[in-house]
Amino acid sequence: MRVTEATMVDDSMRWYGSKVDWWIGLALTAAPVVPLVACIALATSGKTSELPIGIAVFAFVALLYVGVVIPVQYGIGDGRLVVRFGLCRVQIPLSDISEVYPTRNPLSSPALSLDRLWVQFGKGFKKAVMVSPADRDQFLDDLAQQASLVREGDRLSRK
Repeated sequence: MRVTEATMVDDSMRWYGSKVDWWIGLALTAAPVVPLVACIALATSGKTSELPIGIAVFAFVALLYVGVVIPVQYGIGDGRLVVRFGLCRVQIPLSDISEVYPTRNPLSSPALSLDRLWVQFGKGFKKAVMVSPADRDQFLDDLAQQASLVREGDRLSRK
């Protein structure tokens, strides 16, 4: 399942949507649907006293999605890699990226798939991010070219 293919918003930035694993997509769909169905069931059964709780849960999930989940995109251009998840943006100078390699690490990251790429941009665990571009090959080609990295299969590194 693909959110979006690589798109050019303007001449300076190419955006890649996140690949979405079916089970993550199902979980993300169920989270807002369950409280919505509960609200409808409460309203049709006449149990309106519990309805505000259902509405509050639905509103919380919706705000959470807008805040940190939708959209998940990765932009390459203007000398930087931009990782966007909801209202948040992490900007990484391309010159700071030392290596990129495949991983299936399940730790929390702005990626909607376990088919991920580990992007190291400094020393230590906190100077890395995991991404899951839907168009992985094009993303790696674009990143290698713009960051002056050497590509060997699904790995990128400095010369």
